[in-house]
Amino acid sequence: MDSGQTLAADNKGENVAEATHKPKTDSEPTSQNKDYADDVDTASALESELQEQLEDGNKVQSENNTKQEAEVPTIEATAAVSSLADGIKAAVLTQMALPNSKDHDPSINSVAVSVGVEGAAQPKPLAVSMPTTPSMPAMRFQLLQEQEAQDRSKTQNDILSHVHCLAQLEEQRRNYELQLEQLRTANAQKDNMMTLYQRENAILEKEKLAFRKEMDMANKEKEATVIKFAMKEKLLIDAKKDKEAVEKQLADAKKEVKNVSMRFQAVHEEKSRMTYIIDEKCNEVRKYQRECEKLKTEMGHLESKLKYHVNKLNIETEAKAVLERKLEEERNAPNKLEEKANEKLKVEFEANTILLKHEITSKTEVLEKLSKDQQKQSEVNKELQQQLLERTAANEELTEELTKLREEHNAVEAAYSDELLNSAKLRGQLDELQLLRTQNTINEEKLGESQNRIKELELIVQDNDSDLSQLRKKEQELLSINMEMSELIVRLQNDICLAESKAQGLEAENKLLKQERLRYDGKYRELEQQLRDEAAQKNEERQLLARHLSEKTKLYELTKTKLENVQGDFEATQNKHATVVRELQRELQKYKKGTNDVKGMPASYCSSCHQAVNGHSSELRRTYSRTSSHGSAQSGSRRASESSESEAAASSVTAVPHSHSQVDMQAVPSKKVLVERILRLQQATARQTERIEFLENHTAALVAEVQKKSKVVQHYMLRDQTAGALTSSKSDQNKSDLVKYGNGIMAAIYGGVKGGEHKGMTLELSTEINKKLQTVLEDTLLKNITLKENLDVLGLEVDNLTRKLRAFESMKGH
Repeated sequence: MDSGQTLAADNKGENVAEATHKPKTDSEPTSQNKDYADDVDTASALESELQEQLEDGNKVQSENNTKQEAEVPTIEATAAVSSLADGIKAAVLTQMALPNSKDHDPSINSVAVSVGVEGAAQPKPLAVSMPTTPSMPAMRFQLLQEQEAQDRSKTQNDILSHVHCLAQLEEQRRNYELQLEQLRTANAQKDNMMTLYQRENAILEKEKLAFRKEMDMANKEKEATVIKFAMKEKLLIDAKKDKEAVEKQLADAKKEVKNVSMRFQAVHEEKSRMTYIIDEKCNEVRKYQRECEKLKTEMGHLESKLKYHVNKLNIETEAKAVLERKLEEERNAPNKLEEKANEKLKVEFEANTILLKHEITSKTEVLEKLSKDQQKQSEVNKELQQQLLERTAANEELTEELTKLREEHNAVEAAYSDELLNSAKLRGQLDELQLLRTQNTINEEKLGESQNRIKELELIVQDNDSDLSQLRKKEQELLSINMEMSELIVRLQNDICLAESKAQGLEAENKLLKQERLRYDGKYRELEQQLRDEAAQKNEERQLLARHLSEKTKLYELTKTKLENVQGDFEATQNKHATVVRELQRELQKYKKGTNDVKGMPASYCSSCHQAVNGHSSELRRTYSRTSSHGSAQSGSRRASESSESEAAASSVTAVPHSHSQVDMQAVPSKKVLVERILRLQQATARQTERIEFLENHTAALVAEVQKKSKVVQHYMLRDQTAGALTSSKSDQNKSDLVKYGNGIMAAIYGGVKGGEHKGMTLELSTEINKKLQTVLEDTLLKNITLKENLDVLGLEVDNLTRKLRAFESMKGH
């Protein structure tokens, strides 16, 4: 930057030197007047430029330093400028007053202006070196008065023309002052714009912080709602579990009722079967009783026959007393035997009937006992059947013995008839007595055998008595068991009635619960629909907010770029002003050197002055166009519109117009543009404030609605978050199978078909995979929690069922 400024200053110095040394080459008689005009023109231009540079320097210094420190340099600069202008005017007047004097003092016209620039922004005070003699202004005015008195007649026209030129110069000075004021207003407007941009930046930063705070609050509220919703969902899951447990208990109770009813039906069928068996046994007993009656009738017939034969024997054997006695003894012996046999048969039949009755009762009791324990009953039944078979076998043996006895009795009767025949024949045959004795001995042996048989039968009867006592004991035991069974049946009937009443109550409660569930499902669907509508509205509003925020961010970026452009332009103008100050310093030094060699006539002063003014203005245009091009080269990275505006402003500052109308035409558009910009910015700020107020009100309304409907939002959020929490392993397998054929994130995890096409896993992909895995981990944790709770509930139910079974078994045992 410093090298560029020094080059520009050198170029300007060369141009000024060319302008100052130009009159030396003129060989015409009017070269002195041209030099005077050039001096006046350059002096006025330098004065205006110095004022501009000093004002710019003061502005820069006021921005860098405080206002109090900047007051003193501005006063000194204005005083230096005014003294410089007075000195230049005095020098011009002295040169005009002494056009023909060749021996005048060069120190009178020496004007040394030293302008030092510290850094790039702080101007030093201007030092104007005037003549050292204390009465310089008085001597100048005396010399002027004498010269005017001597040459009044000669130089009156020249003075008038010079006055006209001075008037033109004064007018140009006023134009320059107007341009200075316009530039000041433009700089003030730029300062205002910068302050406005800074305020807008501060407002946008505050809005940004407010939006961040709102976003943090919204995130916190979202997390709180998610936690609350999770708690509610947990309570709902617990309620569902309780409901399922009640339903399971109801199903178990129904199963128990069914089992009891089945058992009752089985017991009823067993009872009917046992009654049928008892009826059959009763029929058999009746048959045996009929047979016993038949046997009794037969025994009666036999007794009547025996009595008849005894009477016959008594009648026929009156003569033979001994034989009759013997025969009577023999006859009495079989009668006794028959009576005993009959008594034994009666006792046996009664015992058999009693045994059969006891067996029937025992069998019924055993069958009732078999309803509890089928194996025991079957064994007892088999034993009873075996006993029955034994009893039937014994009865058959007894019947066989009876038949044998009958046969024996028949044989005895036949023998008795034979004996009667023999006794009839004995009358004629005594020899047959021995035969009768032998037969009597045989009968005695048979009687002994029959006695032995009777003893055996007595032993059998004793055994049967012991068996009867045992059967009576069993009968008592079976009666007690029957009583217990009847009591248990009554209890079971009572339990069945209670279970049926409980089942009816549970069915009624189930119906009520189903109705409540249907009602809650309807409410849930309505709330879900409302929540979807509200979610759609909130999404639309969120999109609008996002659009507004994007627009604001764009405006912020545009304002930021504009501010950067303005700052760049300001730096460029600052550097440009520094280079201009240096060039002016060099030009002043060259002008000081050139004024010493200025000599010429005042003839044709106006034309030469006009040419000098035009030439100098063209040179100034060239120099300032170079500086402006240099500034535009430095700020080439900025926008074209801002650079063009800055170049136009710089050209309006440096370029000297030919007339007052051109100056006005160049100054007016810049004002209009600035005013339009200010109006546009004010409108934009008003719109932004309105939007901000609308957004604040809208966000407050939305927050109120969300607080009102927090329960619905919690339910919705929990349903969305736990939508895949209780999925089965089959669904996970299906997901993995589907993802294997895709080219997405989960394909990279599962290593699908197209997963190998990717060159490598990026950071974004890894973060997304971590998020997915985190959600899967949360789902698995939730599944594990639910499974653990289900296992706890199952353990409690199993414990309750085992306790109930133990209590039931203990009641059965009692």
